[in-house]
Amino acid sequence: MDPSQLEAAVRELAARGALRVPPYPAVAVRVQEALSRPDVGLDHVAQLVGADAALAAAILRCANSALYRRGPPVSDLLQAITRIGANEVLRLLLASGLSSPAQVVGPLVVLRRMIWIRGLASAAVCQELARLRGLRTEEAFVLGLLHDFGEVVATTALEAILEERKLEVRWPAEVWNGIVERLHVGVGVATAERWRLPPLVAEVIGAHHGKGARCGDPGLLEVVAVSDEVVALMLAATAVTAADLEAVRGVRSADERAALERVVEGVPEFVAAFETPAAAAFVASPRVEAPGRTLEGGRPVRFGVSVRVARRPRLYSAVEVHPDALVLTGEEPLPEKRLLEAKIYAQEPFTAWVMTRHCVRAADGFRVEIQPFALGAELRALWGKLAG
Repeated sequence: MDPSQLEAAVRELAARGALRVPPYPAVAVRVQEALSRPDVGLDHVAQLVGADAALAAAILRCANSALYRRGPPVSDLLQAITRIGANEVLRLLLASGLSSPAQVVGPLVVLRRMIWIRGLASAAVCQELARLRGLRTEEAFVLGLLHDFGEVVATTALEAILEERKLEVRWPAEVWNGIVERLHVGVGVATAERWRLPPLVAEVIGAHHGKGARCGDPGLLEVVAVSDEVVALMLAATAVTAADLEAVRGVRSADERAALERVVEGVPEFVAAFETPAAAAFVASPRVEAPGRTLEGGRPVRFGVSVRVARRPRLYSAVEVHPDALVLTGEEPLPEKRLLEAKIYAQEPFTAWVMTRHCVRAADGFRVEIQPFALGAELRALWGKLAG
């Protein structure tokens, strides 16, 4: 089977309404129904959320993240919900409820992890832009989160076909991403319709690539389109500064650039709040053809690096530094396409969020490539000294 045949098989499933679409998060539905009643207070919302330990933990992590932190850390769920606000909690419950299908182990898991990181980052960017422009922040967050969620559903459909037909194909990530890119708008619209979401969601999914589809709210559509450009910058570099954002045509002012720079710096901690236990595992994607290494010719170095995975540090030696990456060796693997916190014991030690770009078995353990992610000003200076 070649890529076009596999793509056609997913389109056929979509046409028959046979796609495996994850259920809309039940707790989000229950909280939404509760908030529609005037006699419901935040304590009842806390009870609904607290019934699911994983969701409650995610809300607490969000409340203490850089995007929502106001004052000292909170450890009580009701305090967390009070800090964030009930409507904001509803959006976070949606994100948390969809995190499991986005991160579940499968033959294309590394693709889904990147899709999910982009979706959460887009949601945060959309929410901030909507606030600055006087648009509806609650809808902006949901549109940012869901406008590319069809990619998750399409990837899951590809995995299901591979399993059902026992296909042994192995293609580069670029081939798989191309299939998913061509499928995701139609699959995303079908998903929104299956969930019976407001028409605006399907309109933005259909129009966010600017191919002539109509949208009832051009302002929110523009916010989503801008978020795609900002997130692309974020994934390509170690940092996104206000100066970098001048290249994004849809960012209108210096105030927007400064605000988005702050939001980008908070994205890694926000994404980490929604990580599931499955995301901590090193699972190779057997259907994704990967090179033995993606970096060559870096400057040799020798210092320790500690990377925290599922609250436990894993120890490595840095052996090469590149302008935008470090190469590590160690006895344990790291999950690919994950945002993780790393302590870098260089001459001037510092802690930063990193993206695991590549992990491969080596003679004495594992060779791991990590990229610093969304560095703030102080960390950019420290990284510049190390990489320079």
